[in-house]
Amino acid sequence: MADLTPFDPEKHTPKDVGLGGDSTEYLITTETPDGEVIVLPSIWWGEDGEPVFLGDPETGEVFTDAVQQMAKRYEESTGQLFPRFGAAEKENYEKADTWAQERSASGGATNEPLTLMPENLDETGFESSVE
Repeated sequence: MADLTPFDPEKHTPKDVGLGGDSTEYLITTETPDGEVIVLPSIWWGEDGEPVFLGDPETGEVFTDAVQQMAKRYEESTGQLFPRFGAAEKENYEKADTWAQERSASGGATNEPLTLMPENLDETGFESSVE
């Protein structure tokens, strides 16, 4: 699964990965190894423009470990970071879930990339203008 990236509207077109329609990200809220709430895509895109869903399209179950590993490799290789929402506490999971739902409802990755360079993040772990 080398050279997979999150959806990029300049390179990719939403496609059906078996989840009931065209998709770009299919976000999950999970936790980093150091205990931060993070939002990650479970759909990754190849250089050929084809999506790879890290889950079971029949059930919609996401393979969280695979998503976390892919995200970690991506962050380490690019320096870009996925949105973080603070310590793994209920209110931060709720904040992350709400943010992901609002992002999806407003067009998601077709409007803006999910990852950001560290200098564009505020102390909460996401771009100040996203609040």
